[in-house]
Amino acid sequence: MQLPHFPLHAVLFPHLPLPLHVFEERYRAMATDLMAEGSPFGRRFVVSMITDGPEVGGDAATQRIGTICEIHSAEQFPDGRWLLLVVGVARARLGEVDRSGPYALVDVDPIAEPAGESADQLLPRVQAALDAYMATVKRFVARTASVGHAQEQSDVTASLDQVLKPIRLPDDPVAASYAVGGVLQVELTRKQQLLELPDAAVRLQAELDLLRREIRLLGDGAMPPIPTADLGYHPN
Repeated sequence: MQLPHFPLHAVLFPHLPLPLHVFEERYRAMATDLMAEGSPFGRRFVVSMITDGPEVGGDAATQRIGTICEIHSAEQFPDGRWLLLVVGVARARLGEVDRSGPYALVDVDPIAEPAGESADQLLPRVQAALDAYMATVKRFVARTASVGHAQEQSDVTASLDQVLKPIRLPDDPVAASYAVGGVLQVELTRKQQLLELPDAAVRLQAELDLLRREIRLLGDGAMPPIPTADLGYHPN
C-alpha cells in the first residue's frame, strides 16, 4: 500500500487525535488531494517522527515505524492553508519513498496489534498510576503557578481541575496503552519507543514504569511537565 508521507517532529499513536496546521506548499497539495472526491487514499496518509532534517522545506529523514492516520475534519483558508484534525488508525512499517510527485509517497505495511500476555491484569495498576500522575502534575503546576503571585494555590488548583480532568482508560488494552502514551509528557524519543513496542502488555508495563518515574521526578520538583502551550495545533 502506498500513502502520502508527512514527516513531523511528533509521534502520533493509533486511536489518538492530532491537529495539524498545514501551510507548506507540498502539504497543501497533499491535503487538497486527500480531500478530493474519489481520492485513491481515502483521506489517509502516514506520519512519522523526524530523526534528521527540518520539518519545513527539506526532505527529512524519519523513523521507519510511523502511524497511518485519517482526516476527520478539514478547513481550508482562502490563502490555501489547511487546518486538519486527524486520528491515528494503525501503526505501519515504512518502506521505499517516492519523491517524484508534488509530495512524497511511501510504501506502508500495517503492523499487527496483539494485546500480549497479562495485558488485562496490568490495566488496573496502570490506571492507578495514571491517576497518581495526573494528581502530581496538578499539584506541581499549581505550586509553580502560585509562587510569587497573589492568587492562592487553592484557586490555581480549582482552575486546573477544569483542565486536568481524570482520565478513564478504555477496557481494550491496546487502546489503553496508546491513551497512556498520549497523556505522558515525556521526550519524543521515549514516545517513539512506546510506539514501536511489540504488544500492549509490553507497552503498558513500560508506561507503568514511566508513570512511576515521572511521579517521583515531579514530586521532587526536579523537572516540569511539558507546557500546555505545546499541545495545540502542530505546524508542518
